[in-house]
Order: sequence, then C-alpha cells, then structure tokens
Amino acid sequence: MTAEDTEAENLWDRILAGVVSKVSAGCYDTWFRPLQVLESNGSILEVIFPTEAFRTSFIENYRDLLRTIAGEVTVVGIEFRFSVQQESSEEQDASDCRVQPLPVVRASDITTSDCQQSWLIERLWVDQAVGIIGGSPKSGKTWLALEMAVSVASGSACLGTFAVHSPGPVLLYAAEDSAVSIRMRLNTLAQLHKISLAQLDVHIITVDTLRLNRLEHQDRLEATLYLYKPALLVLDPLVRVHAIDENVAGQVAALLGYLRSLQRKTGAAVVLIHHVRKNASPAGSAGHSLRGSGDLYAWLDSFLYLRLHQGQRTLSAEHRSAPAFGPIALELAESDPIGAYLRITSSENTPCKPPQEGLTSRILELLAASPEPLTIETLRSRLQVRNQRVVETLRLLDAQGKVQRLARGFAASPQGNLPVQMSM
Repeated sequence: MTAEDTEAENLWDRILAGVVSKVSAGCYDTWFRPLQVLESNGSILEVIFPTEAFRTSFIENYRDLLRTIAGEVTVVGIEFRFSVQQESSEEQDASDCRVQPLPVVRASDITTSDCQQSWLIERLWVDQAVGIIGGSPKSGKTWLALEMAVSVASGSACLGTFAVHSPGPVLLYAAEDSAVSIRMRLNTLAQLHKISLAQLDVHIITVDTLRLNRLEHQDRLEATLYLYKPALLVLDPLVRVHAIDENVAGQVAALLGYLRSLQRKTGAAVVLIHHVRKNASPAGSAGHSLRGSGDLYAWLDSFLYLRLHQGQRTLSAEHRSAPAFGPIALELAESDPIGAYLRITSSENTPCKPPQEGLTSRILELLAASPEPLTIETLRSRLQVRNQRVVETLRLLDAQGKVQRLARGFAASPQGNLPVQMSM
C-alpha cells in the first residue's frame, strides 16, 4: 500500500466515523460499508462502488450527506469522484465468489407515518401507490385521471370532496389524446379548482412512442422522473406504453415489476389507465374484469373502477391496505363557458346501488333455502346463466364474507347479512 493509499484510507475512516453519527446502523451497513477508496490526489478522493446501480442510487440519496461530513472532518476542500469497480475477465468468471449482498434495513429503522394510513388522495389513492383506473370505453377514465392530476398538482380536493394529503408535481403521458386536447381539458379543470393553468405543476410527456418493455425507454422514463420529481405519474392508457401480450403472465409481470421498482426508487405514485374485458360480468368482481393477465389485479395498491351501465356512471375504490369505498354516482357535466368535467351526483353517505345486483340476490336466496351446500354447476343450472358469471359472483360474495366455500360446494354464511368492507 502506498503512502497516498494510506492517506486516503485515513481520511475515509474519519469521514465514515462522521457518517455513523448521522445515519442508522442499517443504513450504514447497506450504503457505506461496501464502499472502497482507491487513492487520494491532493483534495480529490475517489470512491469505488460495487455496481453502477449502487452508484446511481447512492448519488441520488447520500452524496450531499457525504460532502457535508467531509467538510466537517477536514479543513481542506474535498472533491469526490465516484466510479464503479472494474473486473478482469478472470474476476468476472469468479464473480459468484464475490456476490454483493442485497440492501437490507433493520425493521426498527423503517420510518412510519403518524397516521395509520397515508393518502395521496383521501379514500381514492394511497400515497406512493401503484394502481389502475379501470373501466369500459367512454366511462370517463381519462377525465378522472386528469381531475386527480389537477388536484394533486394544486393541492385542492379531488371531485370537490376528497382531500389531497401529499400535493406535488404531476407527470402525464397521454398516448391517445393530442397535446392541444389535454391542454384544453386541464385548463377547464384548473378553472374549476380556481387556479390558473400557468400555475399548475403538470408536465406532459410529448414523445410519440413509449414502450416500457424496452430497456432504453425504461431508462428514459426513470431519468425523467428523477428530473421532475413528480408526486404522481399517469400513463394513459396501459396498452399504448408496451408491445407485449397482456395475456402472457410472464411478460406482464416483468412490465409491472419495472413499474413497481420505478415507484420505489422515485417515490412517485403510478396510475395506469386500463380497459376491462368486453364480456365482463356486471355482477362480478371489478378487479377480475380487467383485460389481460390476472397479475394486473394482484399488483395493485389502489384501484379505481368506473362503471357505465344504462346511462349511470359509478365510481368505486379498492385498496391493498385500506377499506374499500363506494360506489358513488358521477356524471360528465358541462358548464358554459368552462367546458366538460366529472362531478359527483350522489352523497358519499348514500352511495348508489350497484347495477345488476339480481344475480347476487338470487344466489344468496338459493343458498339460504338449501339444507346442504350447492355446487357451481347446480347454481348455474338453476339460474340459467353462464358459468363464468356464477364463478365471479361467488368469488365476490366469498370475499365479502356472505358465503362459505365448503368441500361439497357453497353455503350461505351465518353472518352473510352483515355488511363487510372489502380490501384487496
């Protein structure tokens, strides 16, 4: 070891001693212990990282802390140079002997909020959640997404009712609408929220094509999020931001895994706009009616479902870690000279009745009247409906605690008449 190497290590040891007093033990073990110092050249200290991803994350989160502590432990101004460890071909062949551990944090060091549940938009979207606004064509999905965007960017209540707890910038990609059309809609909503469009911190991604199954497009979107630091990212619609088969679980899982990773690295809530299947049963579970792989429903933290049936538009919300909400009735209103917008037409305390409850009631009546459990085939035969509708309705009733799944079929729950709030 040369004298320069020794000097560098001594300085680095003093800096690390300062780091220990500033961060938790888990943070130190994960982010600082793996670092190395190669050399010191006057006021330049070169820090070596095990991987490029590690270096990028460190610079984003801890570079300023490192500079502050260096200024406290030495009177000489220190310039840091960050590089990634290079491997020879022999070292790469033996890399399995030097695999870097995964980042770990002690459970007690995980920060928690004072309240039990942290919301981005109260009862509609959990803070930093990934999820979907789903519904049939023309049900108002884009209108709702833009209303959420304006609410988050302005800090004003969504739909005039749901408080925004974590306002911030919004990043929006609207693949099926022109920039002019989006500007006009946002201007309408800004006027309703009593804020000028110029003051609204909403940014539109204007690229013609975005394919998030391609690594270069993933990297560009991630860099954009780091630049604008949005509280909310809206991708409208999901089908226009990839070139995969939505029915192939492996391909969908890879795309959703990237979006989950993006959310965790940037802290932005992610909203996807997505369609439901054309043959979706009105009496079935909304989440299971989403078009494509079932991984979409499993991935959600928050899910908003817009249903348009016989001229009635309703909104329901489900969450992974919070009570479900709705349905409430909405309408697409128009005000001269402002323009069109979504508004609530029924009180939150008197949510409208879900459409086509007939099958649900008939299944419950048959089960309650039967002295023994009934199979799906028996129910389908007596009700004269498709097997899929029976399965979806039973799944919904089971989740609500209104039926019991037994070895010989289904039976009515002894407490099936009690209201149960669903959560994913």
